[in-house]
Parts: sequence; C-alpha cells; structure tokens
Amino acid sequence: MAHVLVLGGGFGGLAAAHELRRLLPPDDEVTVIASTDQFFVGFAKLWDIAGMRPLSEGSRPLDGLGRHGIQYLQAEITAIDPATRTVETSVGTLTGDGLVIALGAGYNPVHTGLLGPDAYNLYDAKALPDIRTALVGLNEGRLLVSILGAPYLCPPAPFEAALLLDEWLRANGRRDNVEVAVTTPQPITLPVAGPDASHYLAERLEERGITVLTEHAIESVDIATRTVRFGGGRSLDYQVLLGVPAAAPRPTVATSALAGPTGWIQPDRGTFATEVERVYAVGDCTMVPTATAQLPKAGVFAEAEGKVAAANLAAELHGGDGATFDGHGFCFLELPGNQVATVTGNFYAEPRPDVVLTPPDNIGFENKRRWEQERLASWLG
Repeated sequence: MAHVLVLGGGFGGLAAAHELRRLLPPDDEVTVIASTDQFFVGFAKLWDIAGMRPLSEGSRPLDGLGRHGIQYLQAEITAIDPATRTVETSVGTLTGDGLVIALGAGYNPVHTGLLGPDAYNLYDAKALPDIRTALVGLNEGRLLVSILGAPYLCPPAPFEAALLLDEWLRANGRRDNVEVAVTTPQPITLPVAGPDASHYLAERLEERGITVLTEHAIESVDIATRTVRFGGGRSLDYQVLLGVPAAAPRPTVATSALAGPTGWIQPDRGTFATEVERVYAVGDCTMVPTATAQLPKAGVFAEAEGKVAAANLAAELHGGDGATFDGHGFCFLELPGNQVATVTGNFYAEPRPDVVLTPPDNIGFENKRRWEQERLASWLG
C-alpha cells in the first residue's frame, strides 16, 4: 500500500489529489496538507470587490475532500526533505511514498512593504473588507491599479479589476469624478499572451477611458501624501491604490533542496518531475520556462500540471502510462457587461506563444462561471 502526500490545497494540489485518487488502487492513501481550510478561484475576489458576488459564495471547505476518499490535514508545512519524501508540519512529521508539491507562491516582501492605509494588496483575500470600504468612500480623485513587479499571479487580473471597477463606478454615478489608471513595469499589458492579445486589451481599456502606463516601475509609495514614485522621477497621486506584488517563492520552497537559483522549483516542463524520484512540483511554486518568459502563474495551468504529475507519479508507483504536458492552455479575460474573452493556444510554441483570442460575449462569461462551479462541485462537493 502506497501513501502519497500532496502539499497544497490550491488548483494544482486539488487536481493532483483527485487524479491520484482516480488512478491509484483503493487501498492506497492520498493526503492533502494545506495551511488554509478553504478553496476559492482567484477571480472570485474580483467579483467580491466589484459587488458582483461575495467571496463566501465561491468558497468551499477543504474537508469536503473526505467525501472523495482523500484525507485532508490542515497544518503549516515548515520543511520538506525530498530525498526521504518527508514533510515537517506544525502538527508533526509525515513521510510518503510520493510527493506532489503544489504550495503556490507568496508575495515579494519589498512590494508588500510599500502598502498601507488606502494602498492594498489586490490579491489578498483578507484585505477585501478594507478595499470595499475604501471604494465606497471613493467619490473623487484617482483609483490606481499598479503592478509592482513580475512575475505576478494571474496576469489578466489587474486589468480586469480596473475594467470591473470602472463599470462599478459608472453604475454608482461616480466615474466622472474618479480617474482610473493602471501601471505596469512591463512593456505591454500581457507579455505572456503576446502582442496581439496585449494590444486588444489595451484598446478595451482605452475605450473605457482607463489610463494605461506601461514601463512604469514603482520605486516608492508615500502613504501620507498618497503618491507613488516611478523611476526617472515621475510620480502620480491616488485616492485608492490597489497594488499587485510580484510573486515570490514561499520560504519552505526556497529553502528546500529542490529550489533552483531563483528560489523556485524547476521541474521538467513536460512531466513536472523533479530530480528526485517520485517527487513532483506543479503550479505557482514552480518556474517553467517558455520562449518568452515562463508559464503563467494561473489556476488553469496549475490544474493541468497537477493532472500530468499525478499520472506520472501513479505510473512510477504501480506501472502504466504516464502523461506529458504540451504547453496548451487558456486564460479568461473578463470585460464589462458580463462578457468574457479567452486567450487559447500553445504557450510552449517558439519563438513566442501561439495563441488566439476569442472575442468576448455573454456565453464566455457563463462558461467562466460554469468552469468555477464544476471544480467546486467535483473537488469539494
């Protein structure tokens, strides 16, 4: 009988756990270890701040894994020894016959250190009540959405936030007195999706009167005067700042023997195997290179990686066919009016991702909503 440990309760971890449960013999054990007790899809946070739906309606408890024959342990993971497949946690030590590491990513501490009153981490679920309060009080001035560094999680999300909040301000009769702007240190809006998708998104933002400042890297934030300063001496004032910190490897990952020079795990990009037998790594805790950068740190890709890693680990344990990830995936791009476009294609293509943008419509929005609900139901229902 084998016992597999899945570290992390996000997209990669849940997809891997369910695929392992499907492929492994019934008497094998699958245990998910996560520090949180809830799962939600990242875009549910944007729906919350834009007044579309409370985050609680898109959240599910991880103890629902038990109904699917998967054990769940809520604990902080403090150390990983890949050679022995041993995991140190806040409630004790566990050793498995195989590991799937899906611990996600944290935030660059330099970037989070820039934030404070009226300057919030857009991606922090704990900040949602304060963000909503700040937005309710926003009657004039500038709403600034600033990408603080790269890579960051869910590449379209900052621009989607600007578009959805523009729509919310219009619905509340305040848009005429509130400027909406987005800044990014990158040369185009969506480098991971290529120039065509980036140009399309920039046009949609311009149509809504949203200012887009590319190649604007924030160097400091003056909380007292509500001013951001960029390189070259440029500055911009704000009333509310929604910052997007660069992603950073979690300390448990960065200090493990698996970490590469940058602190991320760098598995094989086809199988997600690490250099250690029966140890795999998927999702946001990894750096998977592409022709132009790296695979997007997004749930769609983490899910696909988790399934591939699970198939290969199951084959290592009991024989049978493994799997290979070919770089194909997609990203949702949400626009006002409950419309969603999709960017779909081969993100491993050379010399740049070979992707196609499907124009937005209400069917796309329903597909996005259904995609979320299917995962909540099948993984934790």
